[in-house]
Amino acid sequence: MSQTGKLMPNLDQNSTKLLNLTVLQRIDIFIEEILITVAHVTFYEFNIELNQWSRKDVEGSLFVVKR
Repeated sequence: MSQTGKLMPNLDQNSTKLLNLTVLQRIDIFIEEILITVAHVTFYEFNIELNQWSRKDVEGSLFVVKR
């Protein structure tokens, strides 16, 4: 268990990448490979008229893949 009290899987980097690839391939069978992984991102949109950024309700992991 981690310090936060949550169970954490004991996976090495290659096992994690393979698990993520398997999950992504359930959504898109044409994905061949994960090129880049980012643990957490948040989506923002820029409003040109107001010259400001606004945070959108989209966040989570990001995968750049080869199809």
